[in-house]
Amino acid sequence: MSVKAGKIFRAYSGVLAESPRALIITFAVYFLLQTLIRLFLPTALRVDEAQQVLFQQWLALGYDAQPPLYNWYQQIFFALFGPGLLAIGAAKNLVLFLIFFFYVKTAELVLTDRRLVAVAAVLLFVIPQVFWQAQRDLTHTTMLMLSMTMLLYVTARLFRQPSTPGYLALGVCIGMALLSKYNSLIILPAILAAVASHPDGRARILDRRLLLSLAIALTLCVPHALWLFDNLALASEITLKRMAENAPEGRLSQVAFGFATFVGGALVIICVPVLLTGLSLVGLRSRIDTGVNRNWYRFFRTYFVAIALVMLLVISTLTLTEIRDRWLLPLFLPLPLFIALWLEQKHVSLARFVPRLVPVGLVTMLVIPVALIASQPVMAMLGLRTSSNYDWQGFAEKLRVEEKLAPSLIVTGDWRTGGNLRFLFRDTPVVTTTYDDFAPQIGLLPDRPILLVQITGRDKFPEMLEWLETNYGLRVKLPEIRWVDMPMSFPTEGNTLRFNYAVVRPSDLVATPGS
Repeated sequence: MSVKAGKIFRAYSGVLAESPRALIITFAVYFLLQTLIRLFLPTALRVDEAQQVLFQQWLALGYDAQPPLYNWYQQIFFALFGPGLLAIGAAKNLVLFLIFFFYVKTAELVLTDRRLVAVAAVLLFVIPQVFWQAQRDLTHTTMLMLSMTMLLYVTARLFRQPSTPGYLALGVCIGMALLSKYNSLIILPAILAAVASHPDGRARILDRRLLLSLAIALTLCVPHALWLFDNLALASEITLKRMAENAPEGRLSQVAFGFATFVGGALVIICVPVLLTGLSLVGLRSRIDTGVNRNWYRFFRTYFVAIALVMLLVISTLTLTEIRDRWLLPLFLPLPLFIALWLEQKHVSLARFVPRLVPVGLVTMLVIPVALIASQPVMAMLGLRTSSNYDWQGFAEKLRVEEKLAPSLIVTGDWRTGGNLRFLFRDTPVVTTTYDDFAPQIGLLPDRPILLVQITGRDKFPEMLEWLETNYGLRVKLPEIRWVDMPMSFPTEGNTLRFNYAVVRPSDLVATPGS
């Protein structure tokens, strides 16, 4: 970096430290850039993206192991822009921008020195699950992060000035959290405990208008709750199975192992902001400032203690042993605010501390877009492959051009395959054996066959045939299973992906009685 560029960089860092508005504008530009970048990345959809495209075909009160708020939200963007990369990228990056918008606004309410607002925002941004995972593939998690950030902001506003609109907004935020992700049931009790620890908390809890908040949250959640009651096994079985993997024998050992994975996941999330704070404090003196209001510091300290206790209760009750860091990300969202409040009461020399820390956030903003663009070709050069390398486009073109196929229905065994094929065959309904609540009407003709597709082998073809019989009353004589090996979008030496498929025509079907 040249001397002139370095001066500009330091000057801009100073502007961000002094102006929360400039900070918000910077995040807006950054996430707009990320939206544009998604248009130029490989068209192969990642797992969560593929699910959104698949669900675009129907609107439901619930879909699977996650609440449906992000799915409903994504439907709006598909309606505006069509089921393409623009709708996917714009929806995701708007959520991410709003997370930082409300985070900055919350920091302005709870911090005394506005320079610490930039510190809190930067420490949030440098969490790896935020600057990398959330920008690549997380959907329901980012919606819960937004819901929680809005909830913290509304709570801070209510402490400053209680009002009926504030309690109405509180109800909306609680409802959004519950409809975003089920681990909101861990977060909400912890926030309640934190509110109770605030000197004005009891008055806010006992305010009759809180009943209005609860009524709004309940109204928003009842439709999905009714769906959940009828589909509890579907909604819980997969998640609980994943979270009980690698369990040792003996209940006490399982609880200890589960809490250890919780602590390990928490350390993965907090290590970068804590390490960055520690490095920025090297050589700086501090002292306890007894004049600083400690109410918000105590608020967030109580929150984290409550999170640990609730997690211990949940782990002990459900015997969870596999807790992944991305599941914990929304729980630790207030950590940067807590660190900023700690710095405030320690009376650190912000004139020296902030110029050390804030530029790290700007450097990260410059590096991440480049890393996203370069990640796939670089991994290919190293001989590694990911689902982003799958050449779905090539497979679709082979079916259309070489085999002249125009299927009336595509059946798959998983939503990643289903979403990617729906993305490419936009006039063809696509179903997966995972979901029974979407069985569109089809007109099966010799030139409009049913297409069965699997990329991970051939074991799911009988399951697909069973799905056809269950949902359409049709028994199928399985035709020949064909296959084609497609090179990767970024070729790796000797690495191809095998697409297995079967074409079902009317001559292969036998109608069952009553079909």
